[in-house]
Amino acid sequence: MKEKDAYIEYEPQQLIMYVEKEDGTFGPIQTGSFISKNYLDDFWEKMLKLRKSLLEKLKNNEITSVYFYKIIHDFNDVELARRAGIPVYKVKKHQKVKSFKNIRLSDLQKYAYAFDVPVSNLFQAVVVEDNENRAETELDKQPIIVKQIKTDNPNLVITKIEVNKK
Repeated sequence: MKEKDAYIEYEPQQLIMYVEKEDGTFGPIQTGSFISKNYLDDFWEKMLKLRKSLLEKLKNNEITSVYFYKIIHDFNDVELARRAGIPVYKVKKHQKVKSFKNIRLSDLQKYAYAFDVPVSNLFQAVVVEDNENRAETELDKQPIIVKQIKTDNPNLVITKIEVNKK
């Protein structure tokens, strides 16, 4: 690759590439990441939409928290079984809403370890209200309210953190 083709203006993520210089020699240049510059924002936007849609399904008791975290962490059933130390047939069973109510605490602890979350997060979703219209200094002065909201899923409560609007 030629030096002029490799250079990308993207300050947040820099990398070193070895390229063919103008004089025909090879050497390192510092450049930005093409993928980060062109695709990272799109990736995070899609991940946010995925999380929101999965949270709605979780609230409506259509999926279990095991399935929710499995998708968020991009695990397949075999990988989750290996990480949690639980047989694959049990992992598949625990992703079904009807079977989740009979899950053992020891299995919940194994899932929590595999997902790197506390066990309580398998029974609650923490939602932080994002209000972009307020100035940061104004936010710092406002008290924070924490609400717990029941859902259609008997195994899930939504913990909502929001700024008190005076």
